[in-house]
Amino acid sequence: MLTFWVAVAKAEGTAEITAFNSAGERGSMTLTVGSAAPAAPEAPASGDSIGLTDNLEIRQEMIRLINQTRKANGVSELPINEALMNAAQICSNRRYTWHHAPEESQAAVDAGYPYGFGSNLTVFTGTADAAQRTINNWINSPGHFETIIDPRCDCIGVGVTQHDGITYCYMFVGIPNSVNFYA
Repeated sequence: MLTFWVAVAKAEGTAEITAFNSAGERGSMTLTVGSAAPAAPEAPASGDSIGLTDNLEIRQEMIRLINQTRKANGVSELPINEALMNAAQICSNRRYTWHHAPEESQAAVDAGYPYGFGSNLTVFTGTADAAQRTINNWINSPGHFETIIDPRCDCIGVGVTQHDGITYCYMFVGIPNSVNFYA
């Protein structure tokens, strides 16, 4: 299983980071922060989505279509929440093909969103018309549609990753009067 993590530097210096998985395997790396830090490697030339700002046009179109659907069903449009945008992109970058509730909840907390949320996920072959295909998939699924039009929600974030001809899309909608047990 592929996972992601973030290290936050509090000051210049070097740290050795070692991680262990549940099987006892370990991996280590050295993190250097400051003027002695080497330049960051360039992004891979494969065209795969890996950053938090990838596929912004598709993501913006998804939000437009979601808000259009909400409005047509008598609920208010949702403003973008940057923390949920980042959490949704992190989860889509993981290329999940089913929900991973603990990891999704932790991604929201790590990105700075402390409340509960609803989520939709869809994965399909191809990359053309990704926003419209995503929304069509969710509208045509009763549970996903209910999440889109949930009136308790007050903000939204979406993520899109395209890798090897497959598109992975997430939607997180914030529910401020609920609890994320990972917060």
